[in-house]
Amino acid sequence: MRKPQKRAVLALAFTVVGFQPWSCLHADVVTDWNVIALNATAVPANSILQSRVMAIVHGAIYDTVRAIDQKGPAYAVNLRAPGGTSVDAAVAAAAHGVLVKLAPAQRQVLDAALDTALARVTEGRAKSDGVALGAQIAEKSVALRGTDQSTATVTFTAKPGARLYQVTPPHSMAAILPHWGAVTPFLVSAASGLEWKGPPAIGSADFARDFEEVKTLGARNSATRTADQTAAAVFWTVQTGVPWHAAARAAAAAKGLPVADNARLFAILSMATADSQIIAFAEKYKNPHWRPITAIRGAGALGVPALKADPEWEPLLGTPPHPEYPSAHAVFSGAAEAVLTRFFGADSVRVSVTFPPIFGVTRTYARFSQITEEVDNARVWGGIHFRSADRDGSAVGRRIGEVALRDFPRPADSVAEVR
Repeated sequence: MRKPQKRAVLALAFTVVGFQPWSCLHADVVTDWNVIALNATAVPANSILQSRVMAIVHGAIYDTVRAIDQKGPAYAVNLRAPGGTSVDAAVAAAAHGVLVKLAPAQRQVLDAALDTALARVTEGRAKSDGVALGAQIAEKSVALRGTDQSTATVTFTAKPGARLYQVTPPHSMAAILPHWGAVTPFLVSAASGLEWKGPPAIGSADFARDFEEVKTLGARNSATRTADQTAAAVFWTVQTGVPWHAAARAAAAAKGLPVADNARLFAILSMATADSQIIAFAEKYKNPHWRPITAIRGAGALGVPALKADPEWEPLLGTPPHPEYPSAHAVFSGAAEAVLTRFFGADSVRVSVTFPPIFGVTRTYARFSQITEEVDNARVWGGIHFRSADRDGSAVGRRIGEVALRDFPRPADSVAEVR
């Protein structure tokens, strides 16, 4: 029974696509547009590209709220709103203005969401001032990121050799986003203060443990991986931000945070996690490390008796087309965990997330750190990462989150270094 169940779950994970029903989730304008932004950037599924958009959206929302309440410094756009300006109208206009520029294919859905949001606001000067303010901040926010190198063209050529990244079967796709490590960060301006241990040496006991663990638990037809481990691995093919933003919304709702606090929370979370992907990809392409499928199939040529090759080995999940170390999912999760635990002052949350949204896998969490722990495990169980890439990734991610929380709202170009 095990093999057919696995195939059914995998087929479901990669063929069902859905969106969170925003219309029935109305909480406050910040969390409403958090859901809308996640939905608008859900296809194509790419956590790295989505993280950049979420950071721009929530940076604009933060500056919009701040322009109205004038509490604290601005992040990037320093304006003063007319007295009485509607926060709800302004935030909706700001988020919409960013998203229609960065997710233009979703224009019809986004316009409908804006109409719904503005219909809740009483007609008058406060509403019109809010719409004008939000639109202005959105335009400036997008323009400021227009030269951030996110669209740069960089060619990466895989080189042969032990430990070096190779394109992976069955599709042998070219490595993606080799330029992402040079994208202008949002808050954490330098990786020089972040210590990467690097993958363990091929002949070491640490690498042998990593190798055997993923070979055994991450195999497509593993006899030792449990049904729950398979479900977790499949679940974490989701864009990494989706569960983490859901956890943030759940914690914010439990605390009854006001709009201004939500604006700050989601700006820091979004910027920290966006920077985590920039920093992760800089390290990935600095020392492009091979994926488990390459190492396990080619271990016979290494001359290390402890590493037994399996030329037919296949991972449970499709291997992402970029170098293995560090795990971008893990770096993202460590950053999110650090922001949320420190913002709320506790490692506690009650949240359940289903992916895909309709008839998918549901995971339930009681702690932010539990989410990170599951991510670290799931990437091994999926057969696409060695343990060291997850462990080191989440550790560095936590440091990124700490720095982002400390330095916000100073933009990256005003922060000298990671301290």
